[in-house]
Amino acid sequence: MPPQASNNTMKNFVKKNLLALARTPRKILILLFPLALFGAGWWFGLPAESDASDLSDSSDMSDQIWTCSMHPQIRQPNSGLCPICEMDLIPLQDSGEGGIREVAVSSEAAALLNLQVSPVIRSAAVANISLFGRIAYDERSISNITSRIGGRIDRLIVDFTGAMVRKGDHLAEIYSPEIYVAQREVIEATKAIRNQSANSSNPVRQTRQRLLNAAREKLRLLQLSEEQIDEIASQKDPRDRITIRSPQDGIVVDKSVELGSYIKTGELLFKVADLSQVWLILEAYESDLPWLRYAQDVVFSIEAIPGEKFHGRVAFIDPEINATTRVTQVRVNVKNPGQKLKPGMFARAHVESRMTNGGKVVDPSLVGKWISPMHPEIVKDGPGKCDLCGMPLVPAAELGFIANTDHQGDLPLLVPASAVLQTGERAVVYLRIPEKTDPTFEGREIVLGPKVGTQFIVENGLSEGDLVVSQGAFKLDSELQIKAKPSMMNPNAGLVELPANSAPEDLAGQWGPVLRSLARLQGASDPGSAEEAIRGMVRAIAAVDQATFQPDTLKLWREFSSRLVNGLTIASRRLPENVPQSARIATRSVEEAGRYLGLSSQTEVPSKADPALAEVLEKIIEVYLPLSKALADDAPEKAQAAAREFSEASGKISLTDDAEFLKTNASALAGESDLKKQRVIFQNISNRLISLVRSHGLDQVGSAYVVHCPMAANGKGGDWLSNLPEVLNPYFGDTMLNCGSVTATLSLASDWPQKRTEDTR
Repeated sequence: MPPQASNNTMKNFVKKNLLALARTPRKILILLFPLALFGAGWWFGLPAESDASDLSDSSDMSDQIWTCSMHPQIRQPNSGLCPICEMDLIPLQDSGEGGIREVAVSSEAAALLNLQVSPVIRSAAVANISLFGRIAYDERSISNITSRIGGRIDRLIVDFTGAMVRKGDHLAEIYSPEIYVAQREVIEATKAIRNQSANSSNPVRQTRQRLLNAAREKLRLLQLSEEQIDEIASQKDPRDRITIRSPQDGIVVDKSVELGSYIKTGELLFKVADLSQVWLILEAYESDLPWLRYAQDVVFSIEAIPGEKFHGRVAFIDPEINATTRVTQVRVNVKNPGQKLKPGMFARAHVESRMTNGGKVVDPSLVGKWISPMHPEIVKDGPGKCDLCGMPLVPAAELGFIANTDHQGDLPLLVPASAVLQTGERAVVYLRIPEKTDPTFEGREIVLGPKVGTQFIVENGLSEGDLVVSQGAFKLDSELQIKAKPSMMNPNAGLVELPANSAPEDLAGQWGPVLRSLARLQGASDPGSAEEAIRGMVRAIAAVDQATFQPDTLKLWREFSSRLVNGLTIASRRLPENVPQSARIATRSVEEAGRYLGLSSQTEVPSKADPALAEVLEKIIEVYLPLSKALADDAPEKAQAAAREFSEASGKISLTDDAEFLKTNASALAGESDLKKQRVIFQNISNRLISLVRSHGLDQVGSAYVVHCPMAANGKGGDWLSNLPEVLNPYFGDTMLNCGSVTATLSLASDWPQKRTEDTR
């Protein structure tokens, strides 16, 4: 009995045959008795035992969807003929919803598994970093006091380490014959000038002045101040000792000489450190580094000074990780006016970092401020120079600080850390599919950023509002592993690799821009062009029209297009440091998608085209589209008018043969009123225009899709150009308006923003 027969038809059939059985011989009646029982079951609405399993699925049969093998966009609840090509519809075994990682459980099972979901949120990433360190001397405030002459330490005024001194205080006296001679020269030169007569000639006066200047300069080079030199010049007799004085306020942290010891020129005598500013040396782990920035405010406490909080700003982050301890040092400049902070004290520091998607730190206190690039403690309200080093101040915004986020898109996506299953470089989460009545979940690979407390930043793979399984995700993954489906441990379980170029036309025809962008990435020599090529691949993937995909193709495309974008996100991370590595990562991602989708991974760089010719072709396509639309609308008069405009535009092509061919055919179409003959001429125009775009305007003529109808030209097939990946058939019009599929993508309007200035060099 055919499946589409109604119950009434079946009952009439059984009744007729039962009447015939009454006139049948006994032996035959015995043989046909089971048939009578089967018919009786249909008559009284009782299922036969052998068909009980089939009837138990009768509700599923009522939900059967029928489609056309040539036009998969057709979806009907009953069997019949395709409204486009009138071919018999076939059952659609799967609606195509969900993905290859989908897993469904009953409500009772979900409760037993204790599955819990949490939404993906978009918010500033707030990290609270706890660090430990110690107070140290500020190396810039330590003065090394050395001897400028050789001699003997005749007196030690500061004779112990730790003494407090002020600028100009006496530290020691050095006996030196050399200083005696230098002082004698100053005294004698001063006397000579003082005692010279009024009748002395100018040359003599100048010579005496030069001798005095030279003698005084010699003492300056011995590190004597002007006051000391003036004092020596006023003496009657020179001294054989020189006094060493402190150049700054501070503490004597090192005494390298003893009383009576002989010293040489340049030998270290004392170290004096100014403690009005100190360093806080913190140790940070690798996971802390993404949240630390130059000039960030650091709050810390000292165990020896309970109840008091101190502040400083990050001045330096060591670029090297210690190979043994796996930590790096972070230096914080701290003002110490009361000198409460002593070098060697242990400190517990806290850094609160609020960061945007681009890595900028949200700090309202620095809005409109100017910061020294060498001394972060120097913060001013306007431009100027650093008080310490004299370098020009820079705006806080240039150092990565902003007051707040102007756009919601600047905020990162955050997902609970408990929702993420990690293995190697891959991370998987499970999403609740809200459209399904029963609890249904779908696994998805994502790209993670840094961890923020109990959350991860998501760089790709999720959207705001997605419901992820925050508790019990591993149980769902185990279910997929048992069913031999793609899971965390085996992402390709149950999948079959397909031969290259075996993908359906509606997918393969939109794959070209991805390969051409990959070719640009592989040939990129600088980070800028590599980044643009990666963006082009992402845009080309997003532009793929999935409306006509068969269910199996749709599931595979959703899975591997997502993985491909993840790979491109990771590839862009390697920029600008390593362009070749970015290209290798993107190539591997394309090859993986190609293996399971049946797509080619062979790249071919488009030929260099003449920008002027490409611009003409773009304008010609603009007047070509109304011609195609008129034929699809079965409007011969409009087609004639559009053909006249196309004929005029074709004359601007610099290639004589092509221009003449297009102009001649367009003129012929404009003079033809028969719709069938117009379509024959239109095919000639389309073939030549597609060839021109492939040869001279690939990726440079705005949106250009090649659409193919296999039934055009008496079954030989025909192509035409469209600016959208949709089917409006100009060869059949309303008869089979949606017959066809996209077989090639020559260009995407949003794909190449700098196409004519870069790609044609």
